[in-house]
Amino acid sequence: MSRSPEEMFQASKDLAQLTAIIYGEGASTSDEVMRMQGSSVLNRIEAGRLKEFGSSIEEAGQKGYNAVKDNTDLYQQAVTGNFPDKNSENAYKRAMAQASGLLKGTIDRHKAQFFFTKKEEDRIRKAGEKGKKEFDFSLVKRGEDSGIYRTYHY
Repeated sequence: MSRSPEEMFQASKDLAQLTAIIYGEGASTSDEVMRMQGSSVLNRIEAGRLKEFGSSIEEAGQKGYNAVKDNTDLYQQAVTGNFPDKNSENAYKRAMAQASGLLKGTIDRHKAQFFFTKKEEDRIRKAGEKGKKEFDFSLVKRGEDSGIYRTYHY
């Protein structure tokens, strides 16, 4: 079955957006962490929680990823293709490989919608105790830990 030009354009746009989110959030991380980052984007979209996550990769990026919201240097590198060195360019290629595999289904998704290091989780919980809610852990279920990350999902 061939795809229409519109479908091909959207697939290309989705790949570029997911790659930019993954690279922007974790250019210096391992492939496994990049897989978690990309998986969380797709899992959030499929959760059906439109107000919270949006219904597209672009919306999910704007609603939940600091690299996108803050338009970080790494995110801009990914969007523009202007990398400061070969290591950055190689990290982008790794991010694209993860994004492509996740979108095609050739790389298994991690189940998490959220993941935090213990240090991040402790900081967020302490902020919540002081009345500043960044994330409500009571609304999610703890998943499997993956490396240094604790994972959560609805």
